[in-house]
Amino acid sequence: MEVEGIFTKTHAIIVAAGTSQRMGGRNKIWIQFDGRSVLEWTLRRFIEAGVTRGVVVAQPPDHPQIQRICTALKLGHMRVVGGGPERYLSVMAGLEALADADPDDVVLIHDAARFLVPMLLIRRVIAATEEHGAALPVIEVVDTVKAVGPDGLVKRTVPRRPLGLAQTPQGFRVGLIQKAYARWEAPTVPTDDAEVAERSGITVRAVPGDRLNQKLTQPEDVGWFEAVLKGLVDHADGTGV
Repeated sequence: MEVEGIFTKTHAIIVAAGTSQRMGGRNKIWIQFDGRSVLEWTLRRFIEAGVTRGVVVAQPPDHPQIQRICTALKLGHMRVVGGGPERYLSVMAGLEALADADPDDVVLIHDAARFLVPMLLIRRVIAATEEHGAALPVIEVVDTVKAVGPDGLVKRTVPRRPLGLAQTPQGFRVGLIQKAYARWEAPTVPTDDAEVAERSGITVRAVPGDRLNQKLTQPEDVGWFEAVLKGLVDHADGTGV
């Protein structure tokens, strides 16, 4: 029996095709936390939020294992496609796989390495995207920001306001982001999908992010995630995250 999500007009593009260079070549999506791989954690988060269709973009050698996970989770509407050498090329591959989607549908583009993304954050982005056409979660900058030159010297202090730190998932009407990416001019590499939308003239709505929604990037991060998960499990009386 297939899992049917709440948001049947919402698709997810899970970007999982990176080379994990900052993890020393260790593929992040297969690192285990509490008996689940990073990718399984991520997919379960979207299932909990009611999003059960879309695309996982990954390196071809990972496809069989990803298919097995999708089958085990009853994600019959989740396809697996190959990615590119840059993140934005992987996103474009995911959007191409959604060519048959209604342009008014919502697509959430999410980095698989943000595997503790809260369910409520996913739903918050969906709601804002439905209302505004494009939305992303942003967290407040709490530290003092310095502009540092290549010589290692501090050049100036940058005002924290109105700065914010962008997270994923970033949500868009399918037709809007497909057209924005079609207009993107190589070889410039966008830092995220919202930048592609912004440069295409699309107004992107910021919604409150979540500090739990961190990205697994380097080996030192593993201990932090293990500690967070242990704390959350203890806090939830053993019921899990």
